[in-house]
Amino acid sequence: MKMTKKRLAFFLLHVIFSAVVPLVFVIVRYSTMDNTRGAVGFKISITGILLLIFVFWTVKKLFIDRKLADLKAQSNVMLANLKTKQDPAEIAALEKELKNIRTIEAVFSSIIPLLFIVAAIIAFKALEAQLVKLSATLGWIGISYAVGLVFNVLYSREIHAKSGGTDNGNE
Repeated sequence: MKMTKKRLAFFLLHVIFSAVVPLVFVIVRYSTMDNTRGAVGFKISITGILLLIFVFWTVKKLFIDRKLADLKAQSNVMLANLKTKQDPAEIAALEKELKNIRTIEAVFSSIIPLLFIVAAIIAFKALEAQLVKLSATLGWIGISYAVGLVFNVLYSREIHAKSGGTDNGNE
């Protein structure tokens, strides 16, 4: 699969919105936080954090990883076929199916972090007013991650055979 400028741009935008921007939000919002009673009041204990991580990890292992493994196997077979096929119609059909599989893979692989952010937002809304700052930060991180998810899907759908194939209208 060749790396096009469009594919590279989608990948970079995905990384920026899924990793860099959320990290910047956390650093900017909490780098100057002091240990006042109000600030300490909303800190989550390590036990609570570990419990949330364990629950989401269990769901991921039981359901999502199995589906991702099946899709990855199908994707590998299609990539191998894409390298050997000569008929433009077959190549176009493989590229279309591979785009669908890659879209599903991108959504499934991104769903757990997004669910964790949503769960955290819901939990923080139920707590005291001290959580307003943390809740707002997680909201912005969630929005940024959702934008990153869009670019991850676009990146995953940029499939072009190295030997030519179809262009799918992308001139």
